[in-house]
Amino acid sequence: MSSELHRLLEAANARIQHGNDERAAGADDKARAIADEAARRGRGGPRQLADELGVSEKTISQAIARARNAPSSSGRTLPPDTLERLLAAEVEALPPLRELQWEALAWIVRSTFIDVLWIEQPGELLAQEVEDAENIITIKEPALLAETCRSFSRVQALAVIDACQRGDVATLPVKHGTPSE
Repeated sequence: MSSELHRLLEAANARIQHGNDERAAGADDKARAIADEAARRGRGGPRQLADELGVSEKTISQAIARARNAPSSSGRTLPPDTLERLLAAEVEALPPLRELQWEALAWIVRSTFIDVLWIEQPGELLAQEVEDAENIITIKEPALLAETCRSFSRVQALAVIDACQRGDVATLPVKHGTPSE
């Protein structure tokens, strides 16, 4: 197998594992919430909770057992939406670009395989993709756009990539004025 295929498979497996880890952490959080509420209600709490949630008492019992055996959640100190909030804050700090420039970057991002290796230098890699794409799509002043990509902080570049991958280019700051500016 080619090294590119190995890299792609490794990235896919890492993504699958991350999803599995998050799913398990979510199930542990759900079990803790159920166990805490059942304990708060005291005697008869599990039965009340089962009725309220429309599940069997066995399901509540299993959740309580899972909560007892789950790893402590005290190791997680950041709120679950921290990444989304960080990326949104970085979008606000981006230099404004013309709408067509953002659309060109979105096209480039969507047509590029972006894996974990992009974490190291996302702005530089995005700039290289802009330079490579100038013969494929029309980009006004590609060198300037590439230089702008290189000026992004690591998190800013990842915020741009995220917005482009989600098709949410409208959240990126647009430079207004005459087209010649």
